[in-house]
Amino acid sequence: MYDPYRRRREKAAAIRERRMGAVDFTLPVDGDAPAWRSPTVLAGDRMEALVADLVRDRSPFYDEVCARWSEMFPELKARPARWVSGEGGSGKMFLSVGSSAGLFALRPKLPAIRKRLSALASAPKRFTVHLEIAVRRPSPAASTTFR
Repeated sequence: MYDPYRRRREKAAAIRERRMGAVDFTLPVDGDAPAWRSPTVLAGDRMEALVADLVRDRSPFYDEVCARWSEMFPELKARPARWVSGEGGSGKMFLSVGSSAGLFALRPKLPAIRKRLSALASAPKRFTVHLEIAVRRPSPAASTTFR
C-alpha cells in the first residue's frame, strides 16, 4: 500500500535521532507531570511552621490543666500537648495519646473530659478538645551515635 508521508516520517525520525539520540516515544513526554509534582514550599514558610511548632500559646487555663492533670484524670493515658488560642478568648486543647488504639479508646470520653475541664475557674467560655498521636522525637545525643 502506498504511503505518501513515509519519506517525510523517516526523514523526521532521522533528524530526531541525530538531535536527541535514541528516544523511546512510547513513554510520556513529561515524565514529571505537574499533577505528580509535590508543591514547592518556600524556606520562609518552612521556618514559620517550625517556629509555630516550637512556640506554644500559653494561658492560665492551660497552665492550670497541666498542673492538675494527673489529679483530675489519673486513669487516662492522654496528656495535655498544647493549647492554641483562637478568636474571642476561645481555643483548642490538644491531648496527646501514645497510639491510635489509645486514641480510639479515648474518643468517646472527650465530651466528659471537656465538661470537667470547663468546670475549672480559669476555663474560657468556648474551647474544644482534640486528640493527636504523640510523635516521639529522637534526642540529639541519639542522632549522633553511629551503629
